[in-house]
Amino acid sequence: MRMAASRKAIQGSAAGNLCEVCGTKPKYVDANGATHSFCGRTCARNNIAGASPKSPVCSIRGCSKAEDPSLRGFCSADHAKLGVTSGVVPGCVRCRVLPQSNGQMCESCAKMPPDELRMWNINSSGTVWREFEREWKDKWQTGGTATIEKLFEVSYPSDVLADKDAFRQNLESNGSVRLMRTFHASQCICDMGTKGAVLCDWRSCGICNIVKSAFKGVAFGAPYNKGRHGNGLYSSSNPSAVDRHATSCLSSPYRVMIACDVVLPQNASKNNSILMGDGVVVRDSGAVTPRYIVMYTKGS
Repeated sequence: MRMAASRKAIQGSAAGNLCEVCGTKPKYVDANGATHSFCGRTCARNNIAGASPKSPVCSIRGCSKAEDPSLRGFCSADHAKLGVTSGVVPGCVRCRVLPQSNGQMCESCAKMPPDELRMWNINSSGTVWREFEREWKDKWQTGGTATIEKLFEVSYPSDVLADKDAFRQNLESNGSVRLMRTFHASQCICDMGTKGAVLCDWRSCGICNIVKSAFKGVAFGAPYNKGRHGNGLYSSSNPSAVDRHATSCLSSPYRVMIACDVVLPQNASKNNSILMGDGVVVRDSGAVTPRYIVMYTKGS
């Protein structure tokens, strides 16, 4: 134990005696015995010029090359990819190849235009999850408890967002509007949540068809739901109120629900939307946008 401790002390002392500019050569000791922060004239000039100490090295074990700041601790794209596949760092939610360095995406994907529908898994230890979970618990009112098991965020391409914005601007031109978070549940044919953030191609899957079309179509390509308030798109600000519609396939352990952003005119009418307690019915798909897919289990 003493020998090991002595070895660590020697190693620590040796590291402390290295040049603070290049980090590889011993510090220079002049004729008076004074120890300087640099090893020689070149590093002394760099030190005077305000050069920063040597960059950290690549995170891959055995690699001594300096890291590339854009690759989150790796020296090259190849080593960055290796870091993702080996589990050293989480991968980009879009390409799944390079490390996350800009939110949940890599630098390259973060700069790309959102030209297609994207979904990604929300980390259960992150702020987005905690805030959504707090809202979910506050709004779940009856029928025991419901625990969020997985949460996918949905992002739409620019043309879909432009249509939604145009609908909202049209409402605002005729008066004030109100924004709501609502929940929609329907038959989920696929095993949503068991194979990552992937949508199925089944025409009968209410969840996937709604998410892919941004509510322009529901199961079997129908343009709306049919209910007691006529044709429209039904949701509720209380997730427990629509839980009875959340039917899932036998191979999935989860119940599935869509969390939506809804825009309504301040004065709703039968022609554009209906509010009845927690329930909301809108006539136009521009009024409602899927924001999250929630996979949950119920308790007593």
